[in-house]
Amino acid sequence: MSEVLPAAVEAFSVHGYDGVSLRNVNDQLGVSRNLLYQRFGSKANLWRAAVDWGFGALVAHLEAIDDEAADPMERLRTLIRGFIEYSATRPYLARLATLEGAAPTDRLDYLYDNYISPLRSRFLSILEQLQEQGRIKPIPSEILFFLITSGGTAQYGQAGLAARMSVEVDAGNPAKVRVYADHVAETLISGISTGP
Repeated sequence: MSEVLPAAVEAFSVHGYDGVSLRNVNDQLGVSRNLLYQRFGSKANLWRAAVDWGFGALVAHLEAIDDEAADPMERLRTLIRGFIEYSATRPYLARLATLEGAAPTDRLDYLYDNYISPLRSRFLSILEQLQEQGRIKPIPSEILFFLITSGGTAQYGQAGLAARMSVEVDAGNPAKVRVYADHVAETLISGISTGP
């Protein structure tokens, strides 16, 4: 049963909510046709459980690596790098957020209220500190948010496109992922910094 939620979140991230049925996920797992219905009761409940499983772990990871006593610029660097590294091996998170973010729905409300908003608030407080200190340009926070969450993770969430561009995506190699995450963090921080 431990494969149910990973399989479900992967299916929702590839096919979208409307393209997934409990029957499809049952077939993919090779389990009885009624298993997911008995366990979750509906596709909506399976979707929420899959989102809680996937995004709950992401939020917990970022909370664990964020040293709130550290210099705010270092905190920002750590969170950007940590987000990219975590997302590299879980590309379904960025894909699912992109699909659900395309239109206002109850599902987007659930995802935003429970996971995106808390993460955004964490980044926002750091950006506000840095702006007050005059260390970064006064840019709208949503610009940085989308550059990190959509742009920074794109080569992992869009592996097919990356391959067409001859980009070697090796999410299973932590050293390569770290180098990539460092490049993303440094590019973004250099772009918003007021100093050298």
